[in-house]
Amino acid sequence: MLGLIEKDMRLTFARKQTLLIFFTMALVMGISMDGSFIIEYLTMLAAIISIKTISFDEYDNGFAFLMTLPFDRKTYVREKYLFCLMMSAAAWCIGAILYFIGNTVRRSGVNLIEELPMLIAFIPVMYLSSAIMIPVQLKYGSERSRIVLFILFGCIAVLIFAAKDFFSGTETPITELIRTIDNLSPAVVLLAIIAVCALASGVSYMLSIRIMKKKEF
Repeated sequence: MLGLIEKDMRLTFARKQTLLIFFTMALVMGISMDGSFIIEYLTMLAAIISIKTISFDEYDNGFAFLMTLPFDRKTYVREKYLFCLMMSAAAWCIGAILYFIGNTVRRSGVNLIEELPMLIAFIPVMYLSSAIMIPVQLKYGSERSRIVLFILFGCIAVLIFAAKDFFSGTETPITELIRTIDNLSPAVVLLAIIAVCALASGVSYMLSIRIMKKKEF
């Protein structure tokens, strides 16, 4: 497991120039922009870069070589989920530091206690996107997975907008549920988000293991 994590770290930081450009952009946005977009940006970027290591593994028939090493396919899948979580958490920490530095430079008041639950919620939410992308990447490969993900996220976006228009101005159980959620404390909402994302990630993990066990190299 540690060897796989080290491999992915080396693959990630081998692209130093690209990472430096992304970090410079994040630094500028963190200082100049209001709001917490910088945290979302870095966390999502880290998730995408982490999943990119699967493409590096399959390049030039790399999976066939990797599977000769002393670890099984289940360990490989587990490492990918752990690596994505580690990278997302690290990027969140960097984004949070830049966010609070930016607010300090602009002298805009930030209540850390009130902001913290919402900011922490970015980690499980962004990690959920990793849980969606990993099995798709393993199943379809780097090229076809882009098309599949584009269609998948496009359908989700259409459903969200359609549901918003359909339920706007009407009293339904869903609108009542949304109103109830709005009245909950941020800590309770955060725990609910973590629970939902953990459940979805567990399902994704089992699916990825099944895909990897059936994969032929």
